[in-house]
Amino acid sequence: MPYADNDGTSIYYEVIGEDSAEPVILIEGFTAQLIGWRPTLVAKFVGQGLRVVLMDNRDVGLSDKLGGPHDVERAYTIADMARDVVAVADDLGLERFHVAGQSMGGMIAQAVLAEVPHRVCSATLFYTTPASGNARYMRDPDGAQVGIGRHPDRASAIEAFVARERVAGSPAYPFDEAWVRELATKSYDRCYEPSGFIRQWKAIEDFSAGVADRLRHLETPVTIFHGLDDAHILPAAAIDLHLILRNSELHLFPGMGHELVEPLWDEFAAGLARAVRRGAATTPRRNQGSSAKCVDITTID
Repeated sequence: MPYADNDGTSIYYEVIGEDSAEPVILIEGFTAQLIGWRPTLVAKFVGQGLRVVLMDNRDVGLSDKLGGPHDVERAYTIADMARDVVAVADDLGLERFHVAGQSMGGMIAQAVLAEVPHRVCSATLFYTTPASGNARYMRDPDGAQVGIGRHPDRASAIEAFVARERVAGSPAYPFDEAWVRELATKSYDRCYEPSGFIRQWKAIEDFSAGVADRLRHLETPVTIFHGLDDAHILPAAAIDLHLILRNSELHLFPGMGHELVEPLWDEFAAGLARAVRRGAATTPRRNQGSSAKCVDITTID
């Protein structure tokens, strides 16, 4: 099984697609394992001519755990998790690559871009924020979600997972309970370490607007997707990200919550591929004075 090493922390990853295709590293959100990227959606990404790299963030899945059941103090930052992504790219020999992240994964993607802007060709951000702990952006800035880690037996942990995903769901789209329950079961059986969820949340709590400020002068192509009915991260976060990121396009979806709803998969795949093509055709560089911004805000009915 392939693992990348980041200063002694092992990060598990998988690769799907042709070696010659443009590589995009998909970064999951809070508590989520790489199996959370649904295979059919990944196939759509690959069908767009992409080489998809899936990875388990630290403290979940098959990647290293940064403490035991009682080690719930702040152990690392989003910047450390970004270096995990870079370690995966290094292990694959990728000098330049694309990133795409959802929720916390979008925070990590921003941090990767801030850390190694010369290596990131494009970024695609799904329902994420330029800063945590901000009531303007997050409906739950105090971290009530951490409660998902307080269910020691298998059955209650699975039910808590399903309940949380139902809250995150989309009012305009049906809740796919069968898939969510299957994912909850597979995630528990693959690896369940509740203390890791708390450590991840502490990293999220430390994510500040300082990262986004480091991105203001970059011209790296960025595509932002966000639901107007997101129960966790408010659309204001996406709008502000769009204003911060000079070369970005923003797509807002009425009725979509904090999830990648299946009826919009073709839209997501096309948007990701578009960002990749834009990034592959240009060399990321710092702007030297122009104040122009992309103001392509699209609301999808």
